[in-house]
Amino acid sequence: MNTYIRLLRLLPPYKVTLFFAFLCMVGFAASNGAMAYLIGPVMKFLFASDNGKGIKLIPFDIMIVSKENMLVAIPIVIIIVAIVKGLSSYGQSYFMGYVGQGVVRDIRKRLYEHILSLPTGYFTANPTGILISRLTNDVNLLQTATSEAIATVLKQSLTIIVLAGVVISLDWKLALAASVALPLSVYPMRQLGKRMKRISTRGQVSMGAMTTLLHEAIAGIRIVKAFCMERYEAGRFHNENERYNRNIIKQITVRSISSPLMETLGAVGFAVTIWYAAHRINAGTLQPDTFISFFAAVIMFYQPIKALNGVNMYIQQGMAAADRVFNVIDTPSEVDKKEGGVPITGLLDSVEFKKVSFKYGGNWVLKELDLKVSKGEVLAIVGSSGGGKTTFVNLIPRFYDVSEGAILFDGVDLREIRLASLRSQIALVSQQVVLFNDTVRKNIAYGDIEISDEEMIKAAKAANAHDFILRLPDGYDTVIGEGGVRLSGGERQRLSIARAILKNAPVLILDEATSALDTESEREVQKALTNLMEGRTTFVIAHRLSTVRNADRIIVLGGGGIREMGAHDALLTKGGEYARLYSLQFNA
Repeated sequence: MNTYIRLLRLLPPYKVTLFFAFLCMVGFAASNGAMAYLIGPVMKFLFASDNGKGIKLIPFDIMIVSKENMLVAIPIVIIIVAIVKGLSSYGQSYFMGYVGQGVVRDIRKRLYEHILSLPTGYFTANPTGILISRLTNDVNLLQTATSEAIATVLKQSLTIIVLAGVVISLDWKLALAASVALPLSVYPMRQLGKRMKRISTRGQVSMGAMTTLLHEAIAGIRIVKAFCMERYEAGRFHNENERYNRNIIKQITVRSISSPLMETLGAVGFAVTIWYAAHRINAGTLQPDTFISFFAAVIMFYQPIKALNGVNMYIQQGMAAADRVFNVIDTPSEVDKKEGGVPITGLLDSVEFKKVSFKYGGNWVLKELDLKVSKGEVLAIVGSSGGGKTTFVNLIPRFYDVSEGAILFDGVDLREIRLASLRSQIALVSQQVVLFNDTVRKNIAYGDIEISDEEMIKAAKAANAHDFILRLPDGYDTVIGEGGVRLSGGERQRLSIARAILKNAPVLILDEATSALDTESEREVQKALTNLMEGRTTFVIAHRLSTVRNADRIIVLGGGGIREMGAHDALLTKGGEYARLYSLQFNA
């Protein structure tokens, strides 16, 4: 119920459209009731004679007309009622469909924006395919729980109310007999709905797993083919596909049970009604024409009940999807710890680590680390794999927050600084280059798409990228494909450097920016990096120690702390961990 209330809170922006939809539903219910009411008088008219006195149109005594006039009036009334019913049905379907699509659009927008605001750690713990499934499959299922389900519930409920009024007004005792089966339907509807929700939840989990497998296989297709693992990946997908299919079959089974169960219970109600009506007719206490109208109304009465039972299955599916969507939305966003944090416009003095500790899971990656990096200094971070190098630099733009201690930016705790303001002062170039399936122009200008062409070209030239860009089919307007797949590794890296140059941030983080490149590409990228690092406070992670010889200081991370610190020559002379790592690389 709490989940459904949250969905209903998304409806107020569409209250005008909902009002028109409700009017159409009222028209549909009223025309349904009128059609049932007319059947009795029509049947009486067909088999009765006026004897020249006229025929009374039940139940209105004042409406006594001749048979000739009735021959014209009754078909016209039936046509009018049918037209009202048809237009009302169309209107409510259109208006509720409009509302449903609007709500789904709003949820999808809100969910996507929230996903972008989640902390980096959330994406480490949740596969990409799961999040894609939330945004596509789960959100689509919500449409059923909003537009279609709400429309069906309101329309059929109004129809039930109108028809209930008809049958009670015709004969309340007969109405009581006809409703004997209604209490019997409540429990099975409730239990089948609960089962549908459980099955649907498992099915959506399975769909998320399939999406993850699909994303991984396509993203890593070269590795799949290089290791001849097509059959293995197909097998993994097949197993998950079979699991999803079994859940769908279970859903079909529940729906298949629901419909005949309700028909059987309806038949019980009909049987009791017919038995009691026959007894009343024989006793002379029930007129045949009244019974005909009553019987038509009862038949029409059970149709909306059956429809409500059917839509309950879809509501439970939608609720299961809504639970999963709201589970993501309820995940705390990556927000400033303090409202209206301190804005900054540059680095004036230093970045300082004071007793910084960081725990990932149950393990300490960094422990009580102290370090001060002055403005304009180039700090190289080296060490064995798993020593915490990437974690160290990820703390600076607050991709993760420190577990203990503090990082100070010009003496101000990073957690006190407005997050957007902090990150605007930091540029990042990493080994895993992230480019988008867009033009070269928009990839370089990412972060400030309104930048002038002159400034963008200047940044491209500084990154040694301008010449190869001009050789592309459409120059700066060339679409480079997903992840920049149409470019070489060195070209992709130079575009990311151009993007960082254009940002013109005072603090620069280079996370193994040349480790995946060949010698020629590395030479070009290194020239670009030299231009980028000029005048900036730079944190450089590098496995190739030859690239950090000219750093102002080098720190060796390991065991959660700084093992060594100093310039290249001093560390080699010392003969410690740095010298060992250097020797391993150049004597191999």
